[in-house]
Amino acid sequence: MDVSCMGNLLHRLLLHSLLIIGLCPSILWGQRSPSFSSSEKDGHFILPERASFYEGPQPFDMLSYKLDVSLVMVSDAFQGKCTMTMRLKSNVDSLVLDAVGLLLDTVRVDGVPKTTRPDSAAESFIIYLNGTRNTGDTLRIAISYRRALGYPRPSSRQGYYFFLDTLGMPANLGYTFSEPSDARFWFPCYDEPWEKATAEMNITVPTGYVAASNGKLLGTTNNGNGTTTWRWREGHQITTYLMCITASRFAVSSLPYVTATGDTIPLQYFTWLPDSAATANFLPTVRQMVGQYAALFGEYPFDKYGMTSIVPFVYLGMEHQTLTTMNRYSQTDQRVVSHELAHQWWGDLVTCGTWRDVWLNESFATYSEALWRESLGGFPALKSYMRDTLNGFQYGSWQGAVYDPVGQGFNLFDQVVYSKGGWVLHTLRGVLGDSVFFRSLNAYRQRYASKSAITNELKAVVDSVAGLDMGWFFNQWIFGPGWPKYASRYSWTPDTLTLTIYQQQSPSWPTYKMPIKVRAYVGSSSTAFALWDSVRTQVFRLPLASMPDSIVLDPDGWILKQIVSPPSSVGEDERPLAFQLFQNYPNPFNPTTTVRYSLPLQGRAGVGSFVTLKVYDILGREVTTLVNEAKPAGEYAVSFDARLPYGNLRGGQASNVASGLYFYRLTFTESGGSTLSSVKAMLLLR
Repeated sequence: MDVSCMGNLLHRLLLHSLLIIGLCPSILWGQRSPSFSSSEKDGHFILPERASFYEGPQPFDMLSYKLDVSLVMVSDAFQGKCTMTMRLKSNVDSLVLDAVGLLLDTVRVDGVPKTTRPDSAAESFIIYLNGTRNTGDTLRIAISYRRALGYPRPSSRQGYYFFLDTLGMPANLGYTFSEPSDARFWFPCYDEPWEKATAEMNITVPTGYVAASNGKLLGTTNNGNGTTTWRWREGHQITTYLMCITASRFAVSSLPYVTATGDTIPLQYFTWLPDSAATANFLPTVRQMVGQYAALFGEYPFDKYGMTSIVPFVYLGMEHQTLTTMNRYSQTDQRVVSHELAHQWWGDLVTCGTWRDVWLNESFATYSEALWRESLGGFPALKSYMRDTLNGFQYGSWQGAVYDPVGQGFNLFDQVVYSKGGWVLHTLRGVLGDSVFFRSLNAYRQRYASKSAITNELKAVVDSVAGLDMGWFFNQWIFGPGWPKYASRYSWTPDTLTLTIYQQQSPSWPTYKMPIKVRAYVGSSSTAFALWDSVRTQVFRLPLASMPDSIVLDPDGWILKQIVSPPSSVGEDERPLAFQLFQNYPNPFNPTTTVRYSLPLQGRAGVGSFVTLKVYDILGREVTTLVNEAKPAGEYAVSFDARLPYGNLRGGQASNVASGLYFYRLTFTESGGSTLSSVKAMLLLR
């Protein structure tokens, strides 16, 4: 569900570049991080022996649902019959199922009437079996029901929503929306994400209306009384919150998608007639998206992919299995459409086992938006997309762990499971490299297709494919709060670069153990180092023949992080770096910002010490020089104006500075000839 208006790999560098492991206070040379080899045998993944998936505590396996629902389409009234088939996993004398705001007219188990008792506090009801049924028994439960008119449902938990065309739509509209736990408001069921079954949906509406639902359309029946029944079957496993009905006077556009094996899957858009031309013209883009995701994740897993376009609808989209509900105002928005389509793999085919694991749905779909962007524009487009999402630092939920948002006091669908979780997957890809990352996703999909999975099951798959215990990554990035806040200082003496990396995030946040790529820029060339950073302050001494013009941490942008100012006080061993470059203010900025810096006391940087302050873009190209003169000790401030034309950009042709991440580097030469530098990042948002 979408609730927001929202290359070169580090892995290769780990394999091919000089790797320095820095430990504080001692400095070690020549040690290597664990290799990221995949664990394969005869072309097959060696997956963990544990093959079970999250099944929940209920004493049965739900095998199928069959719904016969009649919608009057002039009010929110409806009636239906729900037939459930289940197999018992233990002996029982009663069953607990879910229903809210429904009148249960008759309840039969294997054709025999049964008594029930509602539990309104638990939004459930109990069926008494009048005797014990045994493990392995198959039960058929048939419930005739209708909506309880006037029941005090919360406005956001109607289950079934109905709107008259007097609101300005082209026709009356009725639809269901169930995530996370509202299917129980429109049919009796076992309403938990881990429990899946097949589903048949027979929906009767006044003739002239189209009733769309999950799976294949088996056909329509004219009932001869002014109504038509639309018959759908979803033969793949589906959980209750992904089951849906959307009914209105729709036009239907269709386009075939042909799989790699030659099967044809219809791509359909159910829209009101005024929208049909635009959505029909958009279906080729949807087909391109399906093909791209199939190449990355495995072939499209269902028998159709449909979308409905409606309004009023509070969200931008909802990934009902095989039939996404789209907000009319985002019906051709590639970001939203790519997000909801990706859910067909991540959320629908493989479903989060519990709502604590909702990031397995939403983070995967959010990162898939970035993968779609990458397919169109390559690595620069991916990098730009990920950088643009860093405005998420403003959201309070980003400070929490990706896992279990509600348990931390956040909304279930807060930004922590969308943009932050998407960033964590991007960081994981940077650590593993493309090959291991995408093979891990495919192994995860293969293992849990048509099932539910929890976070530790994903970790076990990644461990197996990578051939490593990735617990260190999951503990800090999935189960831990926050993100790293890196600062750095460096100095250069002939042939040696001394780099200090600080982690300045809250003490309550993890100390991150991460491979970090560092690039030193010298003129038109650069040197890359791969470092293993694992403590709050870590010193690296790196071989470098020339004094660098700038140093950039994580230049390719794989790590979710902030770049902040280094600590104002330093130890005796760092005194050569005891001058201060402050964070620019404001930051982010548009169009001007102020950079402050201070030079050390006389004797360290005497009168006449030469100072330069330069601005660089993310590629290490010089944008402008703000200071280039001798200065005495003291505090200084200088303004950077992004509106001014700078000839160092765009091949030397003068142009204004574009939105993006920039670095500014302060360098001064002491009276004794030693050179010291400090680098900070600033963000221009136009």
